Order: sequence, then C-alpha cells, then structure tokens
Amino acid sequence: MAPVRFGIIGAGVIANLMARVFTEGRDACAVAVADVNAAAAQKLAAAAGAARIHADYRELLRDPEVEAVYIATPPFLHRPMTLDALRAGKHVCCEKPFFLTQAEAREVLAAQRANPRLKVNCCSSRYHNSGTARRARQAVAAGELGTLYRVHFEQVTGAPKPGTVLPPWRNDPAKNGGGISFDWGPYDLDWLAFVLGDRFRPERLFGTVGSYFPLTAERVPPCLNVDGRLSAEILCAGGLTIHWERRAAEHGPARHNVELRGTRAGLDLAFLPMGEKPVLHHYAYVGAADLAETKLPDAPPAWDDTLVHPIRELSAAIREDRAPASPLEVHVRIHGVFDALLASARTGQAVAIDSTV
Repeated sequence: MAPVRFGIIGAGVIANLMARVFTEGRDACAVAVADVNAAAAQKLAAAAGAARIHADYRELLRDPEVEAVYIATPPFLHRPMTLDALRAGKHVCCEKPFFLTQAEAREVLAAQRANPRLKVNCCSSRYHNSGTARRARQAVAAGELGTLYRVHFEQVTGAPKPGTVLPPWRNDPAKNGGGISFDWGPYDLDWLAFVLGDRFRPERLFGTVGSYFPLTAERVPPCLNVDGRLSAEILCAGGLTIHWERRAAEHGPARHNVELRGTRAGLDLAFLPMGEKPVLHHYAYVGAADLAETKLPDAPPAWDDTLVHPIRELSAAIREDRAPASPLEVHVRIHGVFDALLASARTGQAVAIDSTV
C-alpha cells in the first residue's frame, strides 16, 4: 500500500526530531510543512522530504494531497488545529499534552464521532512501543494477576540543570496547562491506560502539586509559574487504586518504578528502560508461603523507535481501518485526571472525575 501522506504543522525542535519517520520508507511520508517561520519550515521540509511549505496551517489543510497531519505546536493550539484538521477531513497525530482540559477533549471527540472514518491519536502514546508494556498489558487483560487492586507508579527524573531556559510558553499555564504534570504526565497516564485497559476508569482523585526544588538565588529552576512535582491517589471503578508520583530528583538519583498488584500475582517493571528493575519481574506464591520471582522475556524500548511510534501507529490504523491504540476516549479520561489533579491541589479536597465516554 502507498504510504500515508502527512502534512506537518509546526517546525520546532520536536518536529525536527520526528522528521526521520517520514523518510524511512515505511508507511508514512511528508508532503508539506506549515510554520509562520519560513526558514524553519524550509529546514524541516528538507529534512522530512516534503515538497511544499506554507505560512498558514489552514493552507496546508486545504491541500488535497495531505491525508493526515502531525501537529507539533504549543499545547494551547492543539484543540483548534485538531478541530480544523478534522473538519478538513484529515487524520490527526498531535503532540502531547493533547489538550488543556477535559472539556477540550470532549469537544474534539464529538467532532471525530461526527466523522468516524478519521483516526486521531496523541504522541503521549510513545511508550506503548515498549515490549515490557505490551507484555504487562497482555498479563492484565488475560487475568494473569487476578483482580488488580493496586498500582504504584513513581517516576523521579533528573533535576533541571542550573541555567536551563525553556520557551516562554512552557512557563505559562494558559498555554501549556502545567509544568512537569503536563510535560511528562501525559506519557504516564497514556502508558497506564494502555497497560490497564478497561481498568483505567478514574472516578476520584486526591493530589498535590508543588514547585521545582531547590529554589535558591544560585539555582533557579527553568519554570517558576508551573508545577515541578506531583503526587496523587486515584480511585478507579472496580476498586483499583493508583498512586501516581512524578518529580525531579532534588537531592538524590533518578528512580523509575512501577508495581502492579493483583489477587493472584504481581508485576514490577519500568516505564523507561532504566531504574532498579529494567525488565519485567513476575511475583506469585507457588505454595502457602513460597514467593516465586520470574523475569519474563520482554523488549525494552529503543528510543529512536519509541520517539516515532505514534506516527507509525496512526499510519497503521489508517491503512488497517481500525482505532489507534490510544483513542480519543482514553484522552477524555486522561484529561479528567488532569482537571481533578489541579482542582484537588487548589482546594485540598478529593475531586470526582467523570470518565464516561
């Protein structure tokens, strides 16, 4: 089958990193790039093999050769650009965070349901590429763990380097949604939704957010107006509870650990191919008191393939006429969690989540 023809909207850093997916000779190619910066658009077009550039993304959407768009603009532009693309009859792969609120997610879902032929996914699905995640998903779906009752998801990343400067929009909640929550949080929640499947149905959340540390005159973090750490307890339908923690390593090493616990067995694994347990560990009682540990065969993600996975996945969904692995219904729930996290942090109270789709 012919490759899916993409138009790229936005010619910033992440779009340039993604350019290789359109030149690898698989199931996607680029035919046009749109950016208000003509020099940036021309540079990306050359790297991605696109023949045309546009100053206005709406011109790209009118291009009959464009079948799908990859949106790589700041988050506050994602909703209007996605809606315009759907109204123009284009499939959409959008960078993360997909939206700023659950209301935006519901609006886009309604637009997609009005034209269900169109496929939509988000780049927060990058880590679905991990064989470890796929094996864990299989175990959960098959009931190998019994009734799943507890998930512990803790990710501690390296601290920002002194002097790090981020684009102004990254420091503006009106344009970016938040800090570490909206930067890394979409990966966390999309990964959890992928592994847990229908068990990811959040109903209530109690959480906090805080600033990056340390905050001193000598060491000012790159973001001051948005969060640099979060911690939340999420209660899901069916009694599953999820502890979700994400922060920068203030005074210690990075740490990446995920634990899944069920009535029959448990799994320990890493969201990223690092941390204390970079491969999949399975725990189960063999007898009355003998806990057996087994390292299951899996394939940790290679970053080059992980980075471009969402374009490959959307292209496959288009060609196979199926839903992407991270459909819009999942993002309604993900952004319900974000809404609740910010509300709970602001009020100090547990907040209900509407996960109906």
